[in-house]
Amino acid sequence: MRKRHWKDRKNRRCPDCRKMITYTRKDTFDRAVGNNSVCKSCAQIDRKVSMNTIEKLKQPKTLEHKKQISIGMKMYWKRLKREEYKEVKWLTLD
Repeated sequence: MRKRHWKDRKNRRCPDCRKMITYTRKDTFDRAVGNNSVCKSCAQIDRKVSMNTIEKLKQPKTLEHKKQISIGMKMYWKRLKREEYKEVKWLTLD
């Protein structure tokens, strides 16, 4: 699928920091104007994590949780080996 460009690119200022945002596609420009969306750096600033969440992440993992992680990783590697084996099998049949 080809990107739809239009000859003169549209620019607009971020409503928060007044930084210039350049758009190469008309549909994304129209959507951003309609939604009054901010630039990427301002959008990242608004993402806040509560102190409770930070404290939970700092706590050490329990033994049960570590076992579940271990089981999950074993299943992941087994699935990966099976897929690799299937690819090798198909390549040798051709």
